[in-house]
Amino acid sequence: MNLKLKLSAMALCTAAAVLSFDALACSTIIVGKDASKTGEILVGHNEDNGGRILTAQFWVPPATHQKGEMIEYEPGKAKIPQVEKTFGFYWSQTFDPTGASFSDGFVNENGVVIVSNACTGIYDDDRQALKDGGIGYGIRRLMAERAASARDAINIAIDLLGRYGYFADGRTYTVADAKEAWQIAIHQGNTWVARRVKDNEVVYIPNNFMMDKVDATDTENVIVAPGMIERAIKNGRYTPKTPGVYNDFNYRVAVQPPERRAADYNQSRNSIAWEKILGVRITDPEKFPYSVESTKKFGVEDLKDILRSHEKEIGADPGWYHYKALGLCRPTTHESVVYQLRADPLLTAGWRTLSRPCETPYVPFYPLAKPAKDAAFLDWQTATAEHFKGKPEHFGWSADWPVWTFVHASNTFDYQRDQLKENSKFIAGLEKHWTAAQPEVERRAAELLKVSHEKAAEFLHDYNAASFFEAAAKVSAHTAKAAPHKIAILADSIDPKSTQTVDVVLYSDKTLDAAKVDLSRTYAGVGRASIGTKGLLSHLAKPVKSEVRDVDGDGLKDLVVSFEQKSLSVYTLPGAVFDLYLYTFDAAKNRVSAMDAVLIETEGYKGAQKRTEGADV
Repeated sequence: MNLKLKLSAMALCTAAAVLSFDALACSTIIVGKDASKTGEILVGHNEDNGGRILTAQFWVPPATHQKGEMIEYEPGKAKIPQVEKTFGFYWSQTFDPTGASFSDGFVNENGVVIVSNACTGIYDDDRQALKDGGIGYGIRRLMAERAASARDAINIAIDLLGRYGYFADGRTYTVADAKEAWQIAIHQGNTWVARRVKDNEVVYIPNNFMMDKVDATDTENVIVAPGMIERAIKNGRYTPKTPGVYNDFNYRVAVQPPERRAADYNQSRNSIAWEKILGVRITDPEKFPYSVESTKKFGVEDLKDILRSHEKEIGADPGWYHYKALGLCRPTTHESVVYQLRADPLLTAGWRTLSRPCETPYVPFYPLAKPAKDAAFLDWQTATAEHFKGKPEHFGWSADWPVWTFVHASNTFDYQRDQLKENSKFIAGLEKHWTAAQPEVERRAAELLKVSHEKAAEFLHDYNAASFFEAAAKVSAHTAKAAPHKIAILADSIDPKSTQTVDVVLYSDKTLDAAKVDLSRTYAGVGRASIGTKGLLSHLAKPVKSEVRDVDGDGLKDLVVSFEQKSLSVYTLPGAVFDLYLYTFDAAKNRVSAMDAVLIETEGYKGAQKRTEGADV
């Protein structure tokens, strides 16, 4: 790459800009052990957040803490006393420029898996007072640090909620280990219900409260917040069939207006997921089940298929494939994972995508064997300290971080949608290869466990690293073949406030005559992953002027297109090196996309506005 990419290592003095954040898109599937093809509990989850999101993986080791140590996560929220000893855990971080309280995933050393779904839009008259600002991020992080089991994680959450109260509207947390899975649906304040998922059940939940099967008399499998049912009765949102017997309590009706279930971003996913699970199309939002006792068995491949699902009308827009995408896989999906929970936590297996699951492969890994080193670009201590105050330069594109390979692939195929079918075949081949190899990997790990836990962990860690780098290398080569054309932004930086233009060169090559592209359908700007739910290319920059000339001296006429810097910078982050794309159609009406990266200026730094054309590109 060129000079401007080296700027990603520079310290830039700027405050983080506020980017769009759309968390209303996560999906979770739970399969009880008796409903599972392998006899294991399965948990599948899509994590969705709009804007400039980076997803890194860490191993946080167990630790001993000083007496009197206090924890503070979000600024202005409750300070929480630390315990003496904490467990080690795998951490999948959602790194957002303004901080992400509710998106990280965990698997701790006891095999406790933690994921969540936002459940916003509650009744205003049912909100409760908080203590010391309440708790948010601490719920998931402290469950990961402290839980000996899924049931223990529920107890930890209940204790924290009673002490501080939940400051967000609501959320449903899924916690599971090899023995059992639980969900705790939390309404703002100290209002919640925890319920154990039955062994023969399948649960699907989007971003609204779905829990309706709450038998509060079943104290072994259901725990209800003190006073919550009485408050629901007083508010007129619950009338027990038998006075004083609360075995028919409908949590979702009591705490959330029905419009949330009927909202298109929830109803669409519910219909798609339950049709895959039940084989029946449901369109009435009040008839969506919370769970079903399934006679059909589900496996890892079934959960992958569900999490990759879209609505039928996807792709009608002339721009990106995920032009609207209200299915489970959508523009904001930046991570998808399926877990197989095992009795020995080290053998708990995961399949994880590093971008949208319909466009990138599920890469196998064993979370407690520690992720590949290059799955993160910071150490876990720095990532923790900066979780709510990330420096803009950390969000810059880097050729040295393999995760960008998957993001670039997803961005490319989302525009070059005519190649999606071939891309799906490529992904299926990769996953088939890994699935075929997995039994031998696990046989070898089981043999090593008889000798030494450390040797088995080392073996599985090497497997994690090998799978990660194999996936990155193959995805990179596949994407380069699908999108071979090159552009160069002829500037070291661009000013997001400037109405002046910057030139972008699309180079001609053996298969592309750049002079013949369709300028009426040419745009430039960020990749699909950075724009949130907005789906039209018209949100991006249109050419101001253009000319045809041989820029790089190879005898072929290239296309130089000028764009307004301000328009080109929409949805970018000042202080970061941003990957910007040119989107167009060639003379044969084939979609063409290409990417280059450039620094987005801040008040503290302005680079040279022009570099030598054709040099170092």
